[in-house]
Amino acid sequence: MKCEFTTLNVGFKSSISDKDIDGFKDAKQHFSDCYIMSTLESLSHTDNGRKILKKQIERDDKNPYQINCYLYTPNGIREKYSIPTKSVVSGYEKLYNAQDNEIVRSMDVTVGEYEKKYKAKPWICRFTDDFKTYTFENSLPSHFMTILTGKKPTVNIAETDFNIDLSSKKEEVMELFKRMQNDKNHSLVIGTGLKMLDGRTWHVYVLQDVDLDNNTITVKNKRGNITKVMNIDTAINTFKFIVGYFDKDLES
Repeated sequence: MKCEFTTLNVGFKSSISDKDIDGFKDAKQHFSDCYIMSTLESLSHTDNGRKILKKQIERDDKNPYQINCYLYTPNGIREKYSIPTKSVVSGYEKLYNAQDNEIVRSMDVTVGEYEKKYKAKPWICRFTDDFKTYTFENSLPSHFMTILTGKKPTVNIAETDFNIDLSSKKEEVMELFKRMQNDKNHSLVIGTGLKMLDGRTWHVYVLQDVDLDNNTITVKNKRGNITKVMNIDTAINTFKFIVGYFDKDLES
């Protein structure tokens, strides 16, 4: 696999389309990239999130078989990664081909190249990278959100805490849910930590909606695109963290 990256913008490029962005909703997870896929879909839910996706991902007009993805370096420099649309990691072609969304594949490869270069993931996510082929797997959503948008998440409840649920943060969580009820323009994800939902640990879901009248939240599992409505009390005792933005947080 050959991937090139540069900090320069060269030539005319086309941002991905609204149709491309809408495609994140139907793309299914195949790797341990739930934090990437949930973030991409959550950003597609807001106007400013979509603007960022169009800014950070583009099709190359000079090469229809290449997608350019941009991430911010640890020093805040916007860096370009030019990824062939058919990129695969040798020996894992079957898994790569299972992911039929070429933009998701390109972003996965981009994050992998980024992590090989900067080793920027939190250490708890990084200590197994030397033993794996996929350096884009297994990271915290706040890290990906920051390097993709250039902005740290403005909502971050308990992501790096050692507690195994949100129950100790219930007051803060309920305040967030009240805000979500009144402001539907949000890009939020929610993670299980060590607790299991659908048999998975350390899994990240799209936090789609809250209904305080019925005391429920709606989450979406990108592995299969399964939507689940949960009682709020059950959710608080199941999930470990909530991370993301409201739309106005992503204004330029």
